[in-house]
Amino acid sequence: MPKVWNIGNTTVRNPKRIENALKVFLEEGFSGNAKGSEIEARLHAKLKEREILEFEGESSDWNGRKWRAVFYQLGFISYDHYNLNGNKYTTEEFFKLLSLSEIKHKFEITPAGRRLINAQSIPEIEEIYTRQFVCYELPNSLERNFPDGSMKPFILLLQVLFKLQQNGHDGLNKLETGLFLQKFRNHTNELPEQIVEEILAYRKALSECSNTRETRELKKQYKTRLGDEIGIDPNSVVSDYSDTTFRYFSLSGLFSRIGQTIVIRSNKMDFVDSLLKSEPIFLFDTNPTNYFSEYYKNSFKLPTDDKIFALKEINNLKEGIRDRTNPLLKKANRLSEESDNKMIRQIRFELIEYNNWEREEDYANEQQTVESIKDTLNYLRILNGESVPNGPEIDDRPAYLEWAVWRSFLAIDTIVSPVHTTRRFPIDQDFHPRNTAPGGGSDLLFEFETYVLVVEVTLTNSHRQMAVESEPVRRHTVQYKDQFPDKDVYCLFVAPTVDNNIVENFRIGVWYKGDDEEFVNIVPMNLSDFIKTIETLTNKKYNNSDFKTLIDRCLVSRNVRAPQWKISISKEINAWRRRIIES
Repeated sequence: MPKVWNIGNTTVRNPKRIENALKVFLEEGFSGNAKGSEIEARLHAKLKEREILEFEGESSDWNGRKWRAVFYQLGFISYDHYNLNGNKYTTEEFFKLLSLSEIKHKFEITPAGRRLINAQSIPEIEEIYTRQFVCYELPNSLERNFPDGSMKPFILLLQVLFKLQQNGHDGLNKLETGLFLQKFRNHTNELPEQIVEEILAYRKALSECSNTRETRELKKQYKTRLGDEIGIDPNSVVSDYSDTTFRYFSLSGLFSRIGQTIVIRSNKMDFVDSLLKSEPIFLFDTNPTNYFSEYYKNSFKLPTDDKIFALKEINNLKEGIRDRTNPLLKKANRLSEESDNKMIRQIRFELIEYNNWEREEDYANEQQTVESIKDTLNYLRILNGESVPNGPEIDDRPAYLEWAVWRSFLAIDTIVSPVHTTRRFPIDQDFHPRNTAPGGGSDLLFEFETYVLVVEVTLTNSHRQMAVESEPVRRHTVQYKDQFPDKDVYCLFVAPTVDNNIVENFRIGVWYKGDDEEFVNIVPMNLSDFIKTIETLTNKKYNNSDFKTLIDRCLVSRNVRAPQWKISISKEINAWRRRIIES
């Protein structure tokens, strides 16, 4: 009998990839056909092939089952059997009971899953996850055999954080979450206050420790006590389980990270306050059929479903927009309680997205500070395989490489185009990457006053670079030359180690449109050399025209063999760096 709860699982540690993984699940024919070792192993292989996962070695049915388990736990696919009040149902029988007779097979995409796949914006994706998490209740037919009682883990986390923040206390770190929230308890009205008191008593005891040995011993005592209560290794709870709690529940967009703690975002406090006035509602406990109907339809009610609350949020979003000429404001001003719910919802999403774009401009300016540059360098060094004491955690190396290189160019100089158009990968509320850039274009695109820089990054190595990167990098560069006919267009290709074959390909720099030759200027750069260019900013501020000079000088020497050109590029970077610092 499990005495702790865990959202998702510790194998699927990067839940930001769930929506793309679900698309693969549907497009590759796994919906309704996802059971059996061979099929499960093929699912895992397809997730790697479609670049949802980054892993080495053979595909495994075990990993495929773990992804499938996440999908059905979150309500995005059906389960293979159901048991309600002692009555057993096949998948088809159960969904007829829910008036969802279109679902006939085990592990078939549900309406909630299709809604996630079809979502058009990050605010919409976040709301889909929020509905699922608010509805999510333990135990249920998919997760059973808990001790007596009921619990809504997401609501409990919100209740505890809300009480802490209302009274001026810090948010929760992972150790506190593991110690006090991951244990299954009956979710009574008194439980949130009880947990807050336990957390504050723990913090008081920590503050009274006079040295690191006493602090370590106190934490050990708490973990030992937890282990005795739950009957399993407490270290997995306070590290792995709490880690997945942070990662999965952050998909809602309600939380922000401040150092090692998680907090409710300040602009979401009214939403959470309104939500908690009616929650927790234990729907499965009282009406399991209605519970699954709401869960599989992604229709559990939120405060923003109320027109008055939604319009109030829209007014707050309008007030926060700095560009008062934005036509979106006119659309929002025409809304009233008589307006269609769908229109109110769509404009609210658009306002959230535009508000985030304006915040992103501020974030871009912050990247030019020495502190931010050093933080970016720490990410780049870790991604380059270097050891960084107390360095940041990276859960998605390909996405974070794109993100760290993006931050690097934000730190260099003013960009002509809006900041949100410089990246093709999606970001979350804290401006961290959710995924890598989709196909069909470059990873990054920076338009400066006198030139355009296309940036492509990869963690692939050796011959795989030729297979994966050679054609799209040249094709994208030519496409942007057509898009910006009045500016010089360059491409920078960054990888931990650039393979000589792709260097030769870029050295020649030719792309054919039919019989017409199109020359492209692509500079391949090892990540360690790129780090040197950004590290220079900590010694001397330079601008985008200085970086253009570096690109031009690297291109001058490309009429040699590929290995020599790579050496020449490294030498040119060192010479350029000295000139910048000494000027």
